[in-house]
Amino acid sequence: PSVGLYFGVYSYCKRMIGPRLKGCLGSERVDKKDAFCSDGKLHTLTIICSAAIGNTIASCSRVPYEVVKQSLQTGKYPSTFQALSSMWKQGGMRSFFPLGGVSIQMVRDIPYAICTLLTYEYIKDNWVLKKSVDDPNNRWLRDMVAGGTAGGIGSYLTNPFDVIKTRLQTSGPSVYGGSITTCAMAVLEEGGAKAFLRGSVPRLIHKIPANGCFFVFYEFFRRVLRVE
Repeated sequence: PSVGLYFGVYSYCKRMIGPRLKGCLGSERVDKKDAFCSDGKLHTLTIICSAAIGNTIASCSRVPYEVVKQSLQTGKYPSTFQALSSMWKQGGMRSFFPLGGVSIQMVRDIPYAICTLLTYEYIKDNWVLKKSVDDPNNRWLRDMVAGGTAGGIGSYLTNPFDVIKTRLQTSGPSVYGGSITTCAMAVLEEGGAKAFLRGSVPRLIHKIPANGCFFVFYEFFRRVLRVE
């Protein structure tokens, strides 16, 4: 559900923000003055704003899932049902939204979304669409390469935020007090800068094929449904 919410809001914001920026600052200014900024830069700004808005909304819906998933992965609970029931008994709804959990989810997800979608849109505009004019049959393969590449770059660049997010969401509030800065400093003291890249390889192994497959179907259904 969070992915559908994220891309739904992202696509909607692109349609709404892009024309308005052009009308205010770009080549289609309503006051007929010279463009304050090039349309290319405004397109980049549109992607950044749309990705940030979409992921801000979606991040709130991801927090409970992430908290339960990480509790299971660390062996804290033997089953999903026991995790849900135990967490509810211990702290009610607050257990699924730990102190700092929502903010760190957004701190990780928003930069990830911006890096991934900026990379994807750039590759799509400058490679996928141009190559597909002469070779439309292999469009799906280029979509996969673009999606996988974008997902890998976004994942690697935001891995430090993922390390901090995992620490905050799996530890009690007394450990870091829900503070992103305190957690980051603790990670740095424990293992230096390289500590922020822990788990990056498994994350890349997951994110690259996942994004590759996702964008194949994302673009396929956009074409089928004639969504611009």
